[in-house]
Order: sequence, then structure tokens, then C-alpha cells
Amino acid sequence: MNKRFHWISWALVAWLAAHAAAAAPIGHEAAARRQFLAAMHRVESGEADERDSPLLRNYPLYEYLRAARLQRDLLSRPDEALDRRIERFLTSHAGEPVTRDLELDWLLSLAARSRWNTFLPRAAHIEDARVACDRLAGRLATGRTDDWPAQAIARWLEPRRQPAECTPVFAWLRRHGDLSDDLRELRTRAALAAGDGHLAQRDAEDLPPARAAPLRLWARLLEAPARTLESVADEPTVDVPAAALEAGFERLSRRDGAAAMALLPRLLARRGETSALRGRLRLDAALGAAYDHDPDALAAFAAVPPALIAGPAAEWGIRAALWAGDYRQALTWIERLPADLATEPRWQYWRARALAKTTGPAAARPVYAGIAGMRNFYGYLAADRLHQPYHLHAHPTAIDWRTQRRLASQPGLIRARELFYCAMYGRAAREWAAALAGADADTLVQAAHLATRWGWYEQSIVALKRADQWDDLRLRYPRPYAAAVAAASRLTHVPADWLLAVMRQESLYQPYALSTADARGLMQLQPATAVRIARRWHLRRPSPRDLLEPYIAVRLGAAYLRDLLDRYDGRLDLSLAAYNAGPNAVDRWLPKRPMAADVWIENIPYTETRAYIRAIVEHIVAFAWTRGIRPPRLRRLLPRVYPAATIEARVHEGARKKNRGGNKG
Repeated sequence: MNKRFHWISWALVAWLAAHAAAAAPIGHEAAARRQFLAAMHRVESGEADERDSPLLRNYPLYEYLRAARLQRDLLSRPDEALDRRIERFLTSHAGEPVTRDLELDWLLSLAARSRWNTFLPRAAHIEDARVACDRLAGRLATGRTDDWPAQAIARWLEPRRQPAECTPVFAWLRRHGDLSDDLRELRTRAALAAGDGHLAQRDAEDLPPARAAPLRLWARLLEAPARTLESVADEPTVDVPAAALEAGFERLSRRDGAAAMALLPRLLARRGETSALRGRLRLDAALGAAYDHDPDALAAFAAVPPALIAGPAAEWGIRAALWAGDYRQALTWIERLPADLATEPRWQYWRARALAKTTGPAAARPVYAGIAGMRNFYGYLAADRLHQPYHLHAHPTAIDWRTQRRLASQPGLIRARELFYCAMYGRAAREWAAALAGADADTLVQAAHLATRWGWYEQSIVALKRADQWDDLRLRYPRPYAAAVAAASRLTHVPADWLLAVMRQESLYQPYALSTADARGLMQLQPATAVRIARRWHLRRPSPRDLLEPYIAVRLGAAYLRDLLDRYDGRLDLSLAAYNAGPNAVDRWLPKRPMAADVWIENIPYTETRAYIRAIVEHIVAFAWTRGIRPPRLRRLLPRVYPAATIEARVHEGARKKNRGGNKG
């Protein structure tokens, strides 16, 4: 089958639907739903269609079954009669989400069969790279060549790998001499600017050697920066484009800051390099040192021209100063931040921290007070500094049953609900989005309530975000899968609120979530990781499909988090960082001396991981509030971070005491 036809097999869809249907209303729709899923499974498996019952024909998703059958027939026996049937279907459902996959498959089939007169007028509005290339091929085949070379060249110049449908178009350009060396060099440079050294190497093959040489060097600087920069440093008279040298050095500094720092003096000694380039190389080296927590990072920043320390570079300069404990330097750079950055809660908090260290608590108190009432990570940290309660500003939204009934009766939302209950989640989301396009904030809030009633928490939270409604914490922080979470918490002794916080951040409560890295389910575990966890915990070996089952996913995710907590002496921040970025990365990031947790978190090199920890800590506070208890204080959740040796010693001592206690028993 076409890989786009279904993102997972219908056997798995049926399995997921059986679980999703547990939240569905019980009634006559259940029988129709079962018939629909069975019919869709027959389409996928190639079995003969059965006669459709009146119940199935009246089911809200029947048109999806018709579309699936047309897609199947398109793959097996495309002909003009089928084209007419598909065209009638698309016309009768124009603009509806049900047509999306069928229309794209049909257009690609028409192009493959060179049915250009049917294809071209219907493909004009489709934004798909394959269809765009087929449009060019169709115009060429039918003599509709006004501005054709310019459009084909514009497509060819895009610095990315094009679909196979573009191959005949580009071959025509080559045969007719439309791809000059200037254009080839332009495309190669575009690939280099996009950081794709491999594509640039391939494109440079068609250039004359003299023009290709500097471009190939640039590509090697991107692909193998350490080795290539060593060669460049050994041959100071070799001409290297400034942009190429900087691109390679910037990539090396991110991969290996120590290697970049060691190489910097030799690169600075090259003759003929401009002072501007030398300044940028110094900045890249300083940033690499900051990412690596190098003790020389502050000295490296001191050597950078001050005009270059702006934006993200200034932020990393501040982080390096915090890591070094140089709060005076941190304050100096914070005071130089532009207003849009300086007023962020993050830098207001660090300004207060630096003032407290350099001037005294009295100077810091009003700055802390300015953010202590905020419902976010830095607001909570500031409240801790002032010994004030957290302010969550929770305000429930009003429930409008009339609006909810009106929404629930809309055909598009009826289809969205049924697609959700049938585990056809992508299609469900498209129907939901189409039905609520242009909805005002009040309507979106009621849609959020409706989605929560259906158990569709992802769409509820997304609708609240669209409505700019952030204060209904019970709606934003539901507690689904209660039995699975409770069982996992009992097994692993990880608090339920922590598990819910990880679940919300990892998958937004979507049991079917699949990442590009093949992380799966509520807790986003990769299959290989899940197998290792199950082995350590003496649990049944999970299949990839098992990770989409909430009970299994939550149990294994909790076990993994417990393993990380045990590895890092119960430290929540280190364990969350390892859950997101991997234990090897966290081991590299541990400090050489004891350090405040807020400083350590701020200096995590990965932007995603910093945000991940902040978000989950915020979630833990919110989930405690939803239970009606006083939220945990961040000063208790996030104690000081210690060097690796200290953590290891504490873990071993804890294990020794546990074993001794067990022996006494």
C-alpha cells in the first residue's frame, strides 16, 4: 500500500480504537463504529468488500470508507472510469478534510499516467513538492511553457533534496544547457549556506575544477571540521573563504569546544584574515567554551569585540559568568541586554540574583518582587527567595452547555469525535481544525471543555492556547489514565504528579504519539530503551505496539525515571535532563564543584532540555494545585548539584545502607 494511505496498519488502528472506544459513549454508534473499522481493515488487507448495511451507510465516517476504497482501486486498477468516480467524489466534498489524501494520491496517479489535461487544472492549488514537479513536467509535455524555464530553475535552485518527480524536469534543463556554471555555483552556495555539506559536495561535481575547489573545501569544513581545520591551520597561505572558515569553526565549537579553543590561535595567526573574521572566530570559540563549561570561557568572552556580544551570545556570556560564580560580570552583561531580553522573567531573576551577590539582598528584593507573582519557573524561584507563597492565578472558565451542544452537533466535529474514537488521529485533528477555523475565543473555550469530555485532552489544551486562555488550570492539567499512573507510582515510588508532568510534556496525553526518532506512546520511549527497562525490572518484554498502550507505557516510563533518579541520587533536575537528552550528556554537564540548581539548569547547553526541565517543574506545581494541596517548593525539588564523584559516592552509600538494613531485617 501507499505509505501515506495509513500511518500505521489497520490491525494496529483497530487495536488502538478498542482502547480509545473505552472513553466513547455507549449506544447504537458502537455497532456502526465496529462495522466501519472492519470495512476499513478489509480495504487495507485487500479482502473483498462486503455489502454495506444501512447502519454503516448512515455512519458519520462512511465517506472516509468510500475514499479509502477509491484510494485502494487507484493503486490496483487506475483507469478513466475510476478517474471520473474520484472526480465526482472530490467535487461533491470540495474543501472537506475527507478529500485530502485521496486528492493527492489521485493527482500523483494522473501524472504518472501522463493524463496532463486532467491533472494540470486540478493541481494548481496543491502545495506538495511532488505535485509541483509534476506540474512542471505536465506543462512541458503539453507545450505550456510560458516562464517555464524560470520556474523550473527556481525549483532546481532550492538547496534541498528534491523528489523523484523532479528528475525528468531537471534532466531537460541539463540537456538544453539551461543550467550554467553560474547557476550551479549559486545552488552549491545555497546548500552550503543551509549547512548541507553533503549536497554541496554532490552539486560541486558538475563545476569546473577551479570553481569547485573552494566550494568543496567549504563542504569539507562542514562535514569534517576538525580534520579540515587542522589542515587549514597547517597551510596558512591557502586561501579559504571567510564564510567557509567561520562555518567550519562554528560547527567545531559546537561539537568540541576544547578542540576549537586549542585551534583558535593558529587560525588567528593566518595571514590576510580580516579583523571582523577574527572577532567572529573568537566569539565562536567563547560560545563553544561556554557550552562545554570550560573554566576559560569568561576569558574567551573577554577577548571578543564587545559589539559582537549581543542576543544569544550575550545570554551565553551571562551563563558562563554564572557558572564561574562571577556575578559582577553577569550583572554587567545583564545590564547591557536590549529591553526585549532584559524584561524577560529569566533575566529579571538573574539580575536579582546578581544584585543580591554583589550589592546585597535589599537591592535584589524589589526585582524579585516584580516577578514573584508569576506562574512560571522564574516566578516560583523568585517567590522562594522572598519566602512568599506561589501565585497560580487559577480561574476556571465558564461552562456554556448550549454552545457545547451546538458544537457537538456540527457535522465536522461529529466526524472529528468518531475519528478520534476510531484511533484515526491525524484525520480527527484535521476535521477538528477545519470545524473550528475562525472560531472566536469563547467558542474555543467551550470546544476545549467538549474535547475534555470526550477524553481528547490534546485538542482541549491546544484550543485553550488558541483562545489565549491560560488560567483554567483544571482544564489545562487533567489527570487521565489514573489507574495506570497510580499503579506505576506504587511500583516505582515516583510521585504520580511527576509522572503526569512528564506525560504531559512528552506526549500531551496522546497514547498514540510517534516521534521522528521512533519514540512512542504517552512517555515517549524508544522500543530498544523500553526493552532494556523491562529486562531490568523483570517485566514482560514490550513490543513497539505495546508502547501505545497506556498501562504499559506509563509503567515503563516510570521505571525509566526511577532508574535515572537512582543513578543521580534522587535529583529531579538531573533525572529529567537525562530523560530528555540522555545520561551521557548529563554526565558531561555535571559541575566540578557544588553548584546551585538554578545555575546548573541555566547552563545546560541544549535549549530544548533547559525548557523541558522548566516546563515539567511548572507542571508538577500545577498538578499539586489540582489536587488541592500546597504545591512543592522549587527550593526543595531542586537542591544543589554536586560533582559526579560526590553523586556516585552518595548513591553507593545509600545502596550500602539499604543492603545493611535489609540484612538486619
